[in-house]
Amino acid sequence: MTFECDAAGGAVAAAIRASAASDRRVLVDDYSRHVVNDHFVGPRAPAPVIAEAKATRAMFDVLVADGIGVRVTNPIGRNRARYMVRNHKKLIVADDIGYIGGINFSDHNFAWHDMMIRIADPVAVAALADDFDATWRSRGQARRTVAPGIILHALDGRDNAVAFAEVFAAFAAARATIDVVSAYPTEPFLGALATAAARGVRVRIFTPMPNNKPVVRDALIPFAARHGIEVRLLPDMTHLKAIMIDDATLFAGSTNFDFASFHVEEEYLAILTDPVLLAQFRDLVLAPAAATALPDGAWRPAAWRGRASRLALAAAAVAVRTMRGTRRHAVDWASPGQA
Repeated sequence: MTFECDAAGGAVAAAIRASAASDRRVLVDDYSRHVVNDHFVGPRAPAPVIAEAKATRAMFDVLVADGIGVRVTNPIGRNRARYMVRNHKKLIVADDIGYIGGINFSDHNFAWHDMMIRIADPVAVAALADDFDATWRSRGQARRTVAPGIILHALDGRDNAVAFAEVFAAFAAARATIDVVSAYPTEPFLGALATAAARGVRVRIFTPMPNNKPVVRDALIPFAARHGIEVRLLPDMTHLKAIMIDDATLFAGSTNFDFASFHVEEEYLAILTDPVLLAQFRDLVLAPAAATALPDGAWRPAAWRGRASRLALAAAAVAVRTMRGTRRHAVDWASPGQA
């Protein structure tokens, strides 16, 4: 979703230009035209943000001039309400290998804790390539692919509830533990987690103290305290999105497990059961998180801030739901005035 012309994004663009692949294509969401380095681009934006936005446009112009296909998903145009309708996928397909996860191409994202999943199964990789191609042709649709150790969902932003039903069913079937790593968990996922906690499942949410969207953190903590959910605040920003249930099933991909991904965003969601991968997740993600995070209840926002944050998120969720039927399409790269 984010692809900026800074050290990280510029290096990726250079690698694409240097590639000898016969088919080189980039899909970038229109978000990258409007938000740079977590700032909205506009007349009042800081000068470095405006400069980086111009450099980003120039970077994509160079890719096009080099014969690389570049298309923009879900152009916002004059309707600012379309800002909520995003292609939130993060994907690389290179020959017979695919990667999905949370990493965007920008310096600030590269500085965050994050994760990508390497996929080598030919059926799953073919599904990712087909999904890319369908999105490229403005024919994206929901699809579910089953391969050894993985069920792969491509979410189209219109029927996401069908795929997320598998997440809620897993919550309902959890016997002992649910561990969540996400910076932005909201309803409807929190309600389902609260139900699991009420029947005795230990539910832990690892989320960053230095959250770039503190409104989510400040709404989450009092909600969790009321419903017996542990919140472990991490000392650094994490953009990783994953849920492990009973140490046996891992949900991961690009979804933040929030209302935007539930209602309108195009996403990837993988359901993983490979024991080697699950062991890696426990060793490389959960164990370090548990060792470094603050104890549950160690910090809470002021009561008024918690209430205000929850009201703000509820209002945002209502606005997002109204955009679910919005058309999803891709257009050739052009200057903002041409899209």
